[in-house]
Amino acid sequence: MKTINLKLMLIHRGTRTHSITQIEPIGHMSLAEMMASKGIEVAVFSGELLKGLEFLAATGSDGNTVVGLYCDYENQSAVESFSREIKRRYGATVLVGGPQTVGLGEDFLRASQADAIMRGEGEYSLFEAIHALQNEAIEKWESIPGLCSLRSDGSYYDNGIYPAIENLDALPIITGTIKSAQHQGINHMAVMSGRGCPFHCSFCYEGGNSKNVRRRSVANVMQEIRCRLKQNPNVKYIFFGDDTFTLDKERVRSFCEQLKELRKEHDFVWFADAHVNIVIKYPEIVKMMVDAGLVRMQIGIESCNQHIIDIYNKKIKREGLFEVIEICQAAGLPQLVGNIIIGGALETRESLDYTFDTVNQMIKAGRGMVEVVSTFYMPFPETAMSKNPQAFGIYVKDEAALTSVGDFPVIETATLSIEEICAARNEFFEMNTRLMRKMLSDGEIPDEVILKSYALSEKYGLSGMWQGLAYSRYPYFDAQYKARIRGDKLTKDYDEETVFATHPQRIALLSLTPELAAEIPVLNGFVYSPFEFEVLKYSSGKVSMLEMAEILFPAYQHSFENFEAFKEHLLQTIKKLEQVGMCVLSGALTAQTTDQQWQVRETTGENIVKNKFILFKLSTIGMEIAGFSRNGAFLGIYGLASYLDANGYDAIVCECRPDQTIDYLKRYPFHEICGIGFSVDFENKHVVRKVSAAITETYRIPVLIGGPEAISLDEDYLRQSQATAIVRGEGELAMVAVLEAIKAQQSLDKIPGIFYLNESGQAIDMGEGPVVENLDELPFPAYDKSITPIDFSSLYLMSSRGCPYHCVFCHEGALKRPMRQRSVDNVIAEMKYFLQKYPELSYFKFCDDTLVTNPKWLDAFCREAKVLQAIRPFQFYCEADVVSLSRRPEVLKAMVDAGLNRLQIGIETVDKEMLKVYRKNISPEMVETVVKAAYDAGVQQVFGALLVGGPFENREHIEKNKAFGAKLLRLGPGMMEIAPSIVMPYPMTDIGLHPEKYGLTIYDRQGLSSISDYPMMDSETMDRREIMGAYQEYLQSFVDEVKIMLNDGELTHEDILRCYQTSLAANGPKYWINIISHHKPTLTAYYTMLAREAASRIVDVDRQELPHWRPQRLIEMWRDVDFSQGYPLLWGEALSPFEYEIMKYATGKSTIATMTELLYERFGKPFGEGQDELMERIIETLKVFDKKYWLLVVPF
Repeated sequence: MKTINLKLMLIHRGTRTHSITQIEPIGHMSLAEMMASKGIEVAVFSGELLKGLEFLAATGSDGNTVVGLYCDYENQSAVESFSREIKRRYGATVLVGGPQTVGLGEDFLRASQADAIMRGEGEYSLFEAIHALQNEAIEKWESIPGLCSLRSDGSYYDNGIYPAIENLDALPIITGTIKSAQHQGINHMAVMSGRGCPFHCSFCYEGGNSKNVRRRSVANVMQEIRCRLKQNPNVKYIFFGDDTFTLDKERVRSFCEQLKELRKEHDFVWFADAHVNIVIKYPEIVKMMVDAGLVRMQIGIESCNQHIIDIYNKKIKREGLFEVIEICQAAGLPQLVGNIIIGGALETRESLDYTFDTVNQMIKAGRGMVEVVSTFYMPFPETAMSKNPQAFGIYVKDEAALTSVGDFPVIETATLSIEEICAARNEFFEMNTRLMRKMLSDGEIPDEVILKSYALSEKYGLSGMWQGLAYSRYPYFDAQYKARIRGDKLTKDYDEETVFATHPQRIALLSLTPELAAEIPVLNGFVYSPFEFEVLKYSSGKVSMLEMAEILFPAYQHSFENFEAFKEHLLQTIKKLEQVGMCVLSGALTAQTTDQQWQVRETTGENIVKNKFILFKLSTIGMEIAGFSRNGAFLGIYGLASYLDANGYDAIVCECRPDQTIDYLKRYPFHEICGIGFSVDFENKHVVRKVSAAITETYRIPVLIGGPEAISLDEDYLRQSQATAIVRGEGELAMVAVLEAIKAQQSLDKIPGIFYLNESGQAIDMGEGPVVENLDELPFPAYDKSITPIDFSSLYLMSSRGCPYHCVFCHEGALKRPMRQRSVDNVIAEMKYFLQKYPELSYFKFCDDTLVTNPKWLDAFCREAKVLQAIRPFQFYCEADVVSLSRRPEVLKAMVDAGLNRLQIGIETVDKEMLKVYRKNISPEMVETVVKAAYDAGVQQVFGALLVGGPFENREHIEKNKAFGAKLLRLGPGMMEIAPSIVMPYPMTDIGLHPEKYGLTIYDRQGLSSISDYPMMDSETMDRREIMGAYQEYLQSFVDEVKIMLNDGELTHEDILRCYQTSLAANGPKYWINIISHHKPTLTAYYTMLAREAASRIVDVDRQELPHWRPQRLIEMWRDVDFSQGYPLLWGEALSPFEYEIMKYATGKSTIATMTELLYERFGKPFGEGQDELMERIIETLKVFDKKYWLLVVPF
């Protein structure tokens, strides 16, 4: 028996809007399960055509391969050319299935060189066809229903359509284990609960070609869903893709009961289609489904003109659409989406206007619930309309749809031209968008509706039209709603007693908001008074509203009768900031009454083991906005967890918001917890102090505070936090010693590295504890001990501890810990361990400063890391000192070969005297050497910061730094990223301890008004507002330089392509492409396609081969071409009739040679040209379009 390997493929030509099919190819997956159950080796692919060729090569294809290609209306030409290429390259057997096959026959079979067309549901027929191949009895194909092929003598036979499969439960369920790489680990799942459609709409393939409705049993469907959720727990959204889900009320009830139970185990929501009449007949099913997790429902509208609805055979009434809206609103459905056809049956300008007006009424009635999308009518095969278009008042002008990829009509009506239909779709979109935004700005969308929309987006990845077109267009409100979904609230959510215990939190970085650096700050239409700006500054999430009142009252008390009056004024100011989207409230950090009851719950077990130690890393929403919510400091708590586990404790790690701490703590039995640890840094130390005090006061659980900021915490902090001890320095040894002492009820005296209160209440500081000398002896971080989600695609690493440098602004350099480096073997072993443990892991972030300081160590690491790539390709980021790299810049190539993609270097300033002040033993020349070498070595991104607001800084320094930044951008085009960084007086740094030495004055030593986004100091020549202005000046300067390089041609094609290529990876740099796409939007689609290798420039194709290539436009005709002037304008440029026709046919479906044939009678022959001459003119026009970034060419 012949061994067959099967490849099931859904291919398409890449477009500017998508690179892969987003919804899972559920038909392929069903076929794959069936074939696998029969012992056939099978693989599935869904994606771009050229990537499909890579898939075939990578999975091993030859004459024993069977390739099954899915064919629909849009990808027919791609399937035809792809089939020929497969035959040419591999000699594989090609079978073509899918909905378009009912319209395909002998001509397609011969043109595509496919071996067979297979119509109808394919699970059984495909197996029969493959079984015949296995037995080398291809003649048996002629007896397989639905199969069309050529006999050995070359004659054609057609076996119609395979009969519908009646018992769908007899088919293997989809387990989700056989799917394309593009859909591995995705958060949505497609499910078909039945097949067929009982309706027979005249425009629809499903209703025109499907047979009787067949439903899977509820048990069978639920078995599949459970199986797939177990295989992929990341699923948050289930998409029921069939038309039969709501047909049977009792079946819906059964589904809902089981889905509701399943949602207790898995947090997901779902989508379903429904027919208008079914909803009206059984209105109770909507509430039933919503209660079971339905969040998005689709109904077919098509037109709002009753005579058109009737000719479509929809069997619904226009008035029923509004009845459905009322039913869905009453049921609490978040999203109801409908679809209209533009340019369909009997369409006129008047019918369009009536439909548009009705849709407007529906959107208004829905108040944030209703979305309506549009499509062009397309003549799908074997439908009532495609069989007799004249009866429906349509005239098909391009039956093969060679001019459309869904973005351009292919029909006219009696009164509407193709161009008028095309323009109407854009008109509809713009009209709806304006209406939605106006309703939002006029306050017509209820707050709870908007909040629900954001909940679906943030928690389930489901964003609707309202969020994309309306809500997100207001960036501050967008950020405010996202913060509320994460747990923050508004003043209206609290009473007057509790609101002052909350923590006001701004949701925009002051440093990234140019308007706030002005002398009179104005933002989002709001003019800030000096007091309002002070309130905004202290809305850092670090102080409660009451604490803010106490801080600000002394400066403003002369204007108020008493403190209570001032508090009320402060509350009203916070409300103003909320109303303009600038502020939210984080919760109080005190234990509630219900929290206090936790410790008195009865224990159920007799053998209680009190060994759970919970390590917390707290971050506010402000820290998340500023980028501090996750950094290398988090690595420390996972390392501690592993060390504690190795010493007999059960460590648990939790990364959460401060007001969530006690809720997470209460997940565990009180009597099993032996202690709690907090990691503190400059940004979270204030909230840690409050949470520590609340836990100690309420539960008397021992609390230990450590982390990078612990070395600077003073006696006031120790007493206010009520912590058992502050652990200074590296915490492994000291923390275990403290816990052992507590367990033995012994004194903490003589434990090095802790700061504590002795039995007499005296503060005892034992200094910084001993360091771990041999880092190889430490266990690897215990990421699996986290109870909060971790993105395992990217993990942190430390190759060493300690820093040999002593920069005056840096906390790490201020400490006296000696540098100790792990062995290369130990670091590589950790990387290998995590690569094998976490399949999604593809990126490492080294968060120490010394990876490159030891040449011998670095060389060995690069060799071993390169070898490690064989397990699974990965990339890494590291920080590096300029001195070490400038001494041997050639090592950067070895680092890139080992996986380096992002490098961070310290620049600080170009001024050599300032560098001496900073104790930076570098020079500008060294920085230039490293940047140039990194660019030549292929590093994807080099990041460097320029300090602002530092010692003795003046206008001359700023200008010199801007000029140096411009030079570095040109040394590393597309790679170099530069950003300003505000100098902060961190405790224990020389600047923090002795600001006067540097001409600095500290106004906010504790950083209560900053999340590192606002200066805390004045310099001798610049106050804080001027420092903010300089920060903005730096940012704008670097952006302007990129624009200049782009406009002046300093950025070559290769530079721009490199930007887009490196940005495609999950951890790829986005700095340059963000500027490029904002400044020249047309480049984004063009270079994204090139970067994905989905297309080529005309200039890169061999001239002799060019006629066989296919131009593919990167525009959407209905969105980008304006027909309002009576001629086509593409992005403001008028197209001649010749140019317009070329752009129409530039869909990737026709070769240049075919386009020449199509256009010859109109544009060649009348002018006495031969086809070769016309082709030359077409190619020259295409080259002009290519240079304008309007199109590319594809080979198949």
